[in-house]
Amino acid sequence: MTPLSNSMPIDSPLITVVVPAYNRATTITDCVRSVQAQTYTKWELLVVDDGSSDGTPQVVAKLAQDDPRIRLIQQPRNGGAQAARNAGIRLATGTWVAFLDSDDQYLPDSLEKRMILAKKENVCVVHSECHVIEPDGLMKTYGVPPITGNAYATLLTHEGPVFPALMVTREALQHINYLDEEIKAFQEWDLSIRLARHYRFAFETAPTFVYDCRHADAMSKDLLRGARGYEQVFRKHMFSILRHVGPRGLVYHYQVAERWYRDGKDHLAARRCARLSRLWSMCDIRSILGRLRRRLRTSS
Repeated sequence: MTPLSNSMPIDSPLITVVVPAYNRATTITDCVRSVQAQTYTKWELLVVDDGSSDGTPQVVAKLAQDDPRIRLIQQPRNGGAQAARNAGIRLATGTWVAFLDSDDQYLPDSLEKRMILAKKENVCVVHSECHVIEPDGLMKTYGVPPITGNAYATLLTHEGPVFPALMVTREALQHINYLDEEIKAFQEWDLSIRLARHYRFAFETAPTFVYDCRHADAMSKDLLRGARGYEQVFRKHMFSILRHVGPRGLVYHYQVAERWYRDGKDHLAARRCARLSRLWSMCDIRSILGRLRRRLRTSS
């Protein structure tokens, strides 16, 4: 692959990379350097400081002094990553918006690979595979679901892209009225569902970034936030799930939420999800017919 930085067409679109940051003074430099190292050089980087109490704004301001493509945006108070991302999207000047978390890093050809694929497939949404660093320091392939094409029903069935893998046209994000700031976890799942209702997806099979799970606020270490966010997303899209997937979709989602709640030691919520899973199972005609067929085979 010939790097676009060596022969970049004049009409190569600007990509705005949006990084929400909260108390990331120790990791933000490596994050920013990974953007600066991109083979695709037509980018701007908006670091949205979400009311940090450490030296994050000062670190970013110093980096921005040496590179005019970097801009520091400071939120008046801590409003969460979704609000910070929306602030970045609204101030973006790029045709495309890519996301990166402040403790993760792009691989050098991250933007290039996704832009080439977007042009080839003529899509408004691209996502990719990634590497993950486990809490024990080991790195492996994450296993992002390779969702492509018209993916609305697929995404109503199970979650898909992760935020730093997503690159979306700014127009598409404006069309769906930006990110939902009320979603507490699995925000990229909600975003992907809403995008897939209108736009086709493409998937880059090569990893394009490194997802670092070693930090204390990783969602895997906050199981109840994950459980509540997961339930929040599928309940938000409940009627669409019933229409496009059927009751079995809700059966599955309540079962997943039940496991999350049990792992988070919220047994009351886990029992509630188990009851609702059984109730929706009773509404699933295909499941009922399947049970009847099994009973008939057993009795014969």
